[in-house]
This record gives sequence, structure tokens and C-alpha cells, in this order.
Amino acid sequence: METSIPMTAPATRKRPSLPRRIAKGLLIALVALVLLVVLANWLWLRSGSNRWELAIDENGTQIYTLKSPGTATLKVRGVTQSKEFTLSNHLAPFFDADIQKDCGKWVEGCLDYRIIKPWDAQSGYNVTMWTVALFPPFAPREFLLQGELSQDPRTRVVTLENIAVPNRIEPSDCCVRLNHVHNVWRYTPLGDGTIKIEFISDFDMGDAFPKLLLSLGAPSAIHKMLTEENPRLLRQPKYRAARIDFIDEGLTVAAK
Repeated sequence: METSIPMTAPATRKRPSLPRRIAKGLLIALVALVLLVVLANWLWLRSGSNRWELAIDENGTQIYTLKSPGTATLKVRGVTQSKEFTLSNHLAPFFDADIQKDCGKWVEGCLDYRIIKPWDAQSGYNVTMWTVALFPPFAPREFLLQGELSQDPRTRVVTLENIAVPNRIEPSDCCVRLNHVHNVWRYTPLGDGTIKIEFISDFDMGDAFPKLLLSLGAPSAIHKMLTEENPRLLRQPKYRAARIDFIDEGLTVAAK
């Protein structure tokens, strides 16, 4: 008598549900994105020639960048010339307390601007704080700055340095206060009413803010500031009429 052995059908493998497949795909994409960001930051950190290189040359304004291997920040230098404003016109906003009412006109995303210590001739500096919003998930940044203003008596070159002084007042929970800022404005009268304007931007946004992203947009942003935004703001009547008595305009002295 032959005995038949019943055959059992192979178990059907259950396919993961659609939500689980989507979640798995998103997780893989997130891991890939993180790895890509880490790789990009590593390559960015190793890059750089340690020399000023021309990035933009348009509308009479040149923008240079400097990146040193091993550093995450990019220095940006803008150079332009103008006969439209005097030294006093250029410097008038530095003394304008009314900027506290609407700082967004001067700095995109500005939430607040406070004068911590007004400028006075004896000390030669002031202390101000700019609070600037960033896109999510990054917290707002606080730029607590000491502004040092000086003029060379021989060349009439005016230098305004803004340097981070993060411990000057107590920190706040709302924001990330920057530890590294050294921005420099330099105004050189050329003797015929023309003023050479130089601006060097050197700061680090701190925390986990992507340095590469900041660096990519900096040259065009500074070019726009020098050619469009600042001239438009300086044309306000209160700045046009400004005359700072301790500034030598140097209209007839060419700087060496």
C-alpha cells in the first residue's frame, strides 16, 4: 500500500506595510544626507589657498575671499569707491541710536539692536548687541560687539573695527552668542572727494550652523550690501546732513 505524504504550501512572506516602507526609505535618506553633510564639511575644512582670491568684480565693486586649510570660516573682503558720501556720512549710522527702533533695515532678520555702552571720545569705542533670527532649527544669534573707531592723523584713513566681546554681559537662554567676530570697515579719502571703502567680514556663526552654507552666500550678500543696500540707507537726510567734528574729511590729501 502506497502512503501519500501531504504537501504543504510554502509560507508566503508578508510584505511590510506601506507606512513601514516609507519610514525605512526616509531613514536611509536621512543617513545618506548626514553622511553627505559630514563629507562636505570635511572637504571644506581641508580646502583653501590661504590667499585672497577674486570672487566677484561687478559695478565697480570687487569681492575677495580667503580660506585657510584647517579653518571652517571664510573671510570676505569687499572694495569699492564713491564720491557720493563724506566720511561723516559713512560713519553717521555708527552713532545713530534710532537704529534700535528698526534694525531690520540694516541687518536682514534683525530682531533687536541695543546700545550697551554709548560711544565716547575718551574710550574710543562703544558696545552694541544685534540679535538676528536664523531659519529653523537654528536659534537666533547674538552679536555682542565692541566698536572701535579711529583715524590716522597722517593719511586720514578711518578704521572701524567690530570685535566680539561675548562675556561683556550675562548670556541669555534665547540665543547663541557668537564668540568669534572681527569685522573691519576702512575708509580712505583719495584727495578728490573719492573715498575708498573696504569691508572685511570675519565671523563664525557658532553651534552646529553649517559653515559651508554660510560661506557660499557671503560674497554675493556683501557685494549687494556695498553696491545697493548701504548707499540707499546713507541717502537718508539725517545721514546726508551729518558732520562729525572730530573727523578730518581729508578731501585734499591723498592716502599713501
